[in-house]
Parts: sequence; C-alpha cells; structure tokens
Amino acid sequence: MEDTLQDEAWKDSFDKLLEPRPQLRLLNIIKTNVRASFNLDSSVENSNHSILENDKKAGSEQHILDGCDVLKKFGTSCNSISTPFGKRLGTDLFHCGISPITGMKLDGFGGYTEKPWILNRNTDRVEDFVELHIKKRVCFEVESKNTIETIRNSKKKSDELGIRSSLVLQPGKWRKSLNSWRRTQVVEPTLNRSDNSRLLTARASRQVSPSKGRKSVFLNDCNNIITDYESQVLKHCDQRKPLRFEVVYAPSKMMNTKKIGEGAYGEVFKYTMKRKKRDTRNCDVVLKVIPIEGSTEVNGELQKTFEQILPEILISKKMCSLRLGKNNTTHGYANIYKVSLVKGKYPEHLIKLWESYDEEKESENDHPRIFADDQLFIVLELKFSGEDMSSFKFVNAEQSYYVLQQIMLALAVGEEECQFEHRDLHWGNILIEPTIKKEISYKFHTKDLKVFSKGVKVTIIDYTLSRITIDEFCNFNDLSSDEELFVASGDYQYDIYRLMRDELKNNWASFAPKTNVLWLSYVTAKLIDGVYYKSANTKLHKLYIEKLRTFQSTILSFESATHCAKQVFDLN
Repeated sequence: MEDTLQDEAWKDSFDKLLEPRPQLRLLNIIKTNVRASFNLDSSVENSNHSILENDKKAGSEQHILDGCDVLKKFGTSCNSISTPFGKRLGTDLFHCGISPITGMKLDGFGGYTEKPWILNRNTDRVEDFVELHIKKRVCFEVESKNTIETIRNSKKKSDELGIRSSLVLQPGKWRKSLNSWRRTQVVEPTLNRSDNSRLLTARASRQVSPSKGRKSVFLNDCNNIITDYESQVLKHCDQRKPLRFEVVYAPSKMMNTKKIGEGAYGEVFKYTMKRKKRDTRNCDVVLKVIPIEGSTEVNGELQKTFEQILPEILISKKMCSLRLGKNNTTHGYANIYKVSLVKGKYPEHLIKLWESYDEEKESENDHPRIFADDQLFIVLELKFSGEDMSSFKFVNAEQSYYVLQQIMLALAVGEEECQFEHRDLHWGNILIEPTIKKEISYKFHTKDLKVFSKGVKVTIIDYTLSRITIDEFCNFNDLSSDEELFVASGDYQYDIYRLMRDELKNNWASFAPKTNVLWLSYVTAKLIDGVYYKSANTKLHKLYIEKLRTFQSTILSFESATHCAKQVFDLN
C-alpha cells in the first residue's frame, strides 16, 4: 500500500497552502526589478523601465538632493503610492525621472514649509533671495546616460519604441514638461572623503538650454531687411517708448481680476474692462504677459528678444484681421484688442493674484519677483474665448462634429489668405465658448458658408510654432535641430510632430498645408476618445461618433485643410 501512492499525493490544494513557504534566498531565485507605472492618466502609457535601473545604487546609498529633504522617518522606500499635495509637505517623498505621483506637476516638486516669496529681512542681497527662495527647484532625476544616448540615436532608430521611453510629456501644453526634462539632466554623483566620514554629494543639476533651433526666424526675400526690431515692436504697439507697467495696468482700471493660466512664456490673467459710460456692457479681457530682453532665465527658458517677439505680434494681428477679409473670412482666431510694451516692477496686485493661484493650484512658473525693476514686458490683450477643449464638457458628439467643421474652415481660410500652418494645434490651443448664434459664418473662395454652432464657438490660439507668409516675409519657428521634441511620447500629439517633420523634410520654412491635415486627424481622435460628453448614451451621440470615425478614416487622404473643406462642403 505504501508503494501505490507517492509522497504528498494525498494532499489537496488547501492542504498545501498550510505548509510553510521556503524563503526566496533558499531557492536561489534572483528577483528582477519591478516595472512601476508612470502613467499621468489611465489612457496613456507613460511607463519607463530604464528609469528604474539606478535602483541598485539608490538602495545602498542615500542621496541628498539639492534643495530637497530626505524623509528619514519612513526610510528610503514606501510600500504604497499616494498622491500628496506638495504644498502641505515640508519634505519630498520621491526623486525620479518624471514624477508618477504629482500628476501634471512635473516642474520642480520642491517641498517647503513657508511661503518662498516672503523676503528674509536679514538678507541683504536680493540675488540670494531670488536664487534660493523664488526660483522653482527641480528635485527629480533622470537616467542621464540612457537619455543622452537615446537622443543621439533618435534619427537612426526612430521606429523603435524604446528611444521615446525616457522622454514622456504630458498631453497638451508640452513646453513646460519638456523644460522640466531638460532641467533634470544631471551629473553623476561623486564621493568626497573627509577624515573618517564619508559624504555623498548631491547630484548637481545641469541646466540644459533650449535648442538653438527653437526661435522665430524672420526671413526676407527682398532688400528691405529689418534691423531695428525694437522700433518695429513699438510701431505695432502704437507707442514711442515703453509705458510704466504699474500705471497702465493699475488696479483701478481692472475689475474682477484673476490669474487663469500660465505657460513657459509667462502668465495669463483675466479681468473685466468697463466700456464707455453710454455702453453698460462689460468685456472680459485676457492679459498675456511675456517678459522680453532680460538676462534672467524664466521658467527654464531664455527670455525672448525683440527680434523673436516681433513675428508673434505680426502673426497674432494677421490672424485676427482675417475676420475682415474680402475673399476669405473667419472669426476662428484670437481677437486681439491691443499690444503694449511696458517696463518696470510687476504690479503688486498681479503678484498677489499669482500667489493666490500658486496656493490653490501650485504654479509651475517662477515667482514674478525675480524680475528686475527695469524689466521689459510685452502684454497682449485678447478677447476671452472660453475654456480649452481638454476641459470643455460637450453635450454630445453632434456638438463636437460641428466644432470640427469650425476648426477645419478656420484652417482653410488661413491657408488661402496667408499660407498659414498652425503646427501645434493640440486641444490646449482650441478654446470653446457658449454662443447664442445658431450659425457661424465664413467666407471661403468668395462663397458665403455657414456652420451650425450647436451652442458653441471655436477660437484657435497660440502661434508659437506657426508658419505664415505676410507680404514678402515668411515667419516660422525652426525646429530642425530640436531633437527632444521628436523623441517624446505619451500621446498621439507627439506622433504628429514626427509626422510633420517627415512631411516638411525638416525644412520648416517650406509651406506644407498637409500639416494642418495631420492636426485635424489629431483633433478628430480627441473628439472620439478624449473629450467628455454629458449625453454619451443617446442615439444622436452614437450616430455622430460614427460620422467622426468615418471622417477619421479618410482625413489623411487630403492634402490640405482647403482640400478637406472643399470635399466636406461640396465646393468642387
């Protein structure tokens, strides 16, 4: 009977659970690194295994980062991942390539216990105060060797997914997260021995300047080459000299002022401007404040010069003027009221609004007090045009379908009037506002066209990367040497940049309206799967989702937004 059954054959699975488990080290099993998720949202794969490779060093030695505390109480590891609000912490919980914990806050996860903008009364040097207390600190790390090698080989191995894994940017506004990545290129740590003590120096953050190709280039095919850019800027501002910042934008002239946004370029405020006495209507105005010509690096970027800001002013005015066109007309671009060149201290009431925004949402920008008393600013006054597409709540897909038609016609008019390519039309650069108008009017090739509004109106903004021809001048942003942008991943948006480069053959001065088609494909994809719908279960919604899918399947066959509009509106 003993030979009929093998040892332990009588035991079922439950009996085996009761047996003690041998330790892994007794089984001689080597544990491999666990791949942690770095997702910024559940729809985008933002994980990077290579970032974890430095865990071998981090496990044996404790790194002390510049400007960061070490959470000694809980050790160097944590069994669970939570999402703390950095403002409430006096220490930093993590240091990693792109923070998986802080969500969209990628630029400078620096904990502190007191307000950094309060000037130390015992500090005599303002420069020390600015450097230590105002500038945002970057306290996370990147596997620098892998990242640099990735960029070097990006052209040869662009079809491999691995080359993009180390640079994952958030969808929408990419410049902030790209600057964060650039500012976290680090030098390997070194060991310093002093007597019997052993100190590990902090990893020295190495500032990586933005690519030299990232600039607005003003080309001219004739002999009238502009050399005095400052006078040209003043001309377009209708000024003879810079105005005093605190006088032009005094609190008494601005009602209901608040900060509503920010970017690498600067700050965005909104206020209510009261009309003339006879006109009881008030108008909401957006202020886009851009520092220029200063030596202080702002938000990880060098300040723009007069030469670089002039094309942006020209493009903004040109696109706004399309609402007055004779043969082609659209109201689909930002309505610019005024451009001003101002000088002086940042107004105190705007600083307080910046601080309130920082308390509520934790600003990623540097504090306005970093600017000198003679700092120059360009201030664009624009009509408030609603919220961006990424946060807008659509009723259903019928509404978004006609939003797409508005965008298409706006791009087509731009192509016909001034060889316009937006080149950065992600959903953060599309504003949507309610309207009581039932139809939105356009003129295209002298023909009057109307598009159902379905209660909303679209405005296209931000021409930083745009290409346009104005008179004999071609204005564009030369990205030919900006490799980082083209190895980024994290969203379909970053595939569009690579497709644009292929379409242009890296010649960013050329006119290739196919780039507008690429962005229409991106917008359509977001309208299908990315935006929020209030009534997603209705038959009407499902009908128009299918229409969007059908359009998405054919959009890339068109050569331009003009070609696309002619087909959709049967204008051939």
